[in-house]
Amino acid sequence: MTGTARVTIDAARVSPSKAIMGAARGGPMVLLTARMFGELVAELGSMEAAMRHLLRVSENTNKPIGANFPTPEGSRTAFIAPRSWSQERLRGWVGGRHEDIAAAFGPGVPLPLEDL
Repeated sequence: MTGTARVTIDAARVSPSKAIMGAARGGPMVLLTARMFGELVAELGSMEAAMRHLLRVSENTNKPIGANFPTPEGSRTAFIAPRSWSQERLRGWVGGRHEDIAAAFGPGVPLPLEDL
């Protein structure tokens, strides 16, 4: 993967929300594993709070944040982009990084927005 780093934390000692913010400020792309997303939910108390945090980080850094979740077929990665971004801009941003995403989580199949 080009321009990426893997960050592993012990959520009992390091705040997932702070680790995510730090990683987003320092790197070109942040992709959370399902486990990390679960740690964020546990820290903040709900999925809604975790999603609000990821949107806030995305807007503060002006770049999308991805989270990968297992599915029966393999996995699916979803991105949260700043509210000012259009779907086309997000699609282009993700498309430009598809090799890094595939290296982290395996090959993906783009889905139309209405199929999500």
